[in-house]
Amino acid sequence: MKRAILGTLCAAFLLGLSPLARAEDPGYFLSWQQKKDLLRLGRIQDAAGTWYDVWICPGYSPPASYAWEHLKDAGADFHEYIEANKYHSLKEGSMACFDWALKECGLGFTIKGIPRAWGDNFSVARERTQHRVFGWWLAYPWAFLESTVETVFRGALGTVGTAGGLVSGAAIVPAYHALDSAVAGVWNLGVNTIIIPVVGVTWNTVVGPPLALVGQKPAESRVDGFWVTIVAPGQAAGARKLTQEEIRLLSQWGLLLLKETEPFDQKQRELKRQAAEQEAALRRSIQEQRAAADRQVAVLQGEKMARMQQVLATQDPVATLFRQAVPLAYEDENSAEVRRCLKRMNVADKEIARVLELLRTYQAPRTVAPSPARAKTDPLQRSMDVIGKSAEDALK
Repeated sequence: MKRAILGTLCAAFLLGLSPLARAEDPGYFLSWQQKKDLLRLGRIQDAAGTWYDVWICPGYSPPASYAWEHLKDAGADFHEYIEANKYHSLKEGSMACFDWALKECGLGFTIKGIPRAWGDNFSVARERTQHRVFGWWLAYPWAFLESTVETVFRGALGTVGTAGGLVSGAAIVPAYHALDSAVAGVWNLGVNTIIIPVVGVTWNTVVGPPLALVGQKPAESRVDGFWVTIVAPGQAAGARKLTQEEIRLLSQWGLLLLKETEPFDQKQRELKRQAAEQEAALRRSIQEQRAAADRQVAVLQGEKMARMQQVLATQDPVATLFRQAVPLAYEDENSAEVRRCLKRMNVADKEIARVLELLRTYQAPRTVAPSPARAKTDPLQRSMDVIGKSAEDALK
């Protein structure tokens, strides 16, 4: 009630000042038209057509427009309930959950994954037993341990995942699609259509009349860019609609700009096209040269290895040494002794490094290539490794 009385008094006071404040008034205070613009739009236009936006004055028209736009949004939100697209999205979401639960998790990860794990583990055990590797008699018990752990993990995780997917498809996804439009519609209707515009109108009723009454005529020299900003210097900023003649002038100017800039744009496009073609051709040439070089290097590497095998075959003492002694690559002390021997032979350091590299490369041929020792394991550690591997399979 107090707000209504305050608004009425302010409006009556402004009407009382109307004979004294003409739109053409060049004085200190805002003209009557500027007062109306400030109250209606929250903006002021000077004599040159420049619009000044007053940050703390929302006006009456912008909140009303804001409310109308969000009222339409709220209607669109509630209208989704009678549109087929909403239920099509619900169907797709539920089917995706069902497919994941039954095909990916239930069938792929659990039903097919468990037999595959047993087959892989016992296949490895069979190979170890056939080759009679060290400790081969533990191969099948070890495979049984790995398979059992993986079965328990896949069964538990697959059951939980399948149940979660089915619940999501049957309840969570339908509940989301049943509520999302309603929540959005209520928010747009209650907050964006009612609360925010009402607050804006109320605040404009409180702050607008005093500013319109005692506000000073705007000028670019008094614009701080924060409290007051220039919207469109020298333009009406949407306050009026352009005439047909102005539309025609703008259209002609646009066509003239198109005509004058087209030759430059065409040359730029041609230059970019030529550069792209040259870059592509250069890239293809480099790739072809690299591939040809790689083929030649592979051929030379094969010839070099064959030649080294021939040379080693003629060096019986060296071949015997390689068969009997620890290779240089696995014994730093032997490598150091060879380095000191080459030093005494006055071989340069650079050549010594190369010799040691060649000695490590061209050793006696082995049926099994040496490899770094793996970290030690036990049933618990291996069980954890199996669970981690199964978890990676579940995340693919």
